[in-house]
Amino acid sequence: MKTKMNKKALVGTVTLATSLLLMACSNGTQNDTTTNSETASSEMSMSSSQMESSSMAESSSSAMSSSSADSSSTSSDMNDTSSKGIENKTFDVSMEDAVNKFKETYSDAKITSVGIDNDSNSYVYQIEGYNDTNEVELDVDATSGEIVKQDTDDKDNVSDDDVLDLEGLVSPQEAMKAALDKVGSGYAKEWSIDSKNGKVYYEIDVEGSDSANDDVHIDAKTGDFIGFD
Repeated sequence: MKTKMNKKALVGTVTLATSLLLMACSNGTQNDTTTNSETASSEMSMSSSQMESSSMAESSSSAMSSSSADSSSTSSDMNDTSSKGIENKTFDVSMEDAVNKFKETYSDAKITSVGIDNDSNSYVYQIEGYNDTNEVELDVDATSGEIVKQDTDDKDNVSDDDVLDLEGLVSPQEAMKAALDKVGSGYAKEWSIDSKNGKVYYEIDVEGSDSANDDVHIDAKTGDFIGFD
């Protein structure tokens, strides 16, 4: 009787120990699974953050590249416009030098027009006037000062109202700047000084602008805008 009871107690003890061991293994497995899940979730979160950072960096880099390209294009356009225009050019021969050359050639002539023109990729001053019998023209190279053209025609429809008063004029550079400021874009290709009803003005030929009015009139005495032609 006593022996049977001892056997039952032993069996119960073994069963209890086995159950405890299985429970411990089960908890360990659950803890490992939880740890692995947390680790995987953390890695996925880090990977997503890295992807977002990489995407933001690429977007920022793309925007900077686009901005740089636009800036470079604008700068290129400005440089191209500036290289075409004469508003920033300095010639070896000034307008006063060319006028004096005209007066030396035609000492009795009155001047009715002075301008600069691009003739076969070289700039020349074109000065026109008249005397008692003829209308005369003299072209002077703006670099060398040499006379490149001299012409005489019969006098026709000119009067003293057309004669230029060349005293106290604003410079061609000032007149071209005023014209370009008014138009807002483009470059100065040529200019001339003329007179109408006794009023002396610059006519600036503006090219490459967004305006339909390419010829700008600037008061030669004050530098003020007069109108478009």
